[in-house]
Amino acid sequence: MYRVCGTFVFVFVLLMGCGNTQSSAPESVSSTDLISAIAVESKVLERADALPQVGEMAPDFQFTMEDGTTTKLSDLQGQKVVLNFWATWCLPCREEMPHLQQVVDEYDDMVVVLGVNKLETVDAVRPFAEELQVTFPLIVNDTGDISDRYGVRNLPVSYFINSDGTVAGVESGDALNPFKLGIMDYEFLEQQLAVLQ
Repeated sequence: MYRVCGTFVFVFVLLMGCGNTQSSAPESVSSTDLISAIAVESKVLERADALPQVGEMAPDFQFTMEDGTTTKLSDLQGQKVVLNFWATWCLPCREEMPHLQQVVDEYDDMVVVLGVNKLETVDAVRPFAEELQVTFPLIVNDTGDISDRYGVRNLPVSYFINSDGTVAGVESGDALNPFKLGIMDYEFLEQQLAVLQ
């Protein structure tokens, strides 16, 4: 019964957002605008041998939310972006999620947070999102091409992207070695957001 009601409310909310799509100027996209929560399809839009470096453009990719809305990373230019690579089995990733959610809750008008899942399915990601009450987009990348393009081997890894689309910094935790950095807490994330342009 609750699942049916929840599904109805979810579909109703999605339909309410489907009003007039014509606009004279592009509007900025926030994390809550993308709140279908799980992107069911994703792919890299550009291939290159070199990994993205600080000061270079972040490699573009696109993702499609469950409601069919497709967004590219480049569509978010004009806004600061935190791109977090994670997996459900990664304990440091799990510990970071509430801190990332707190950033969304308090800075949604200033930053877009995207979580790129590495090599898992929608069926694995959905219960994780529900359990941790994540409202920002979790992008299922079951092929791993996005994490490969960004050079992500160990998790978690976060790219901080300036509003012009350039990489401002990269922070890496390590599920295999949690003493390397540990998790990014809210205070650390606030410090990183302060230096984004």
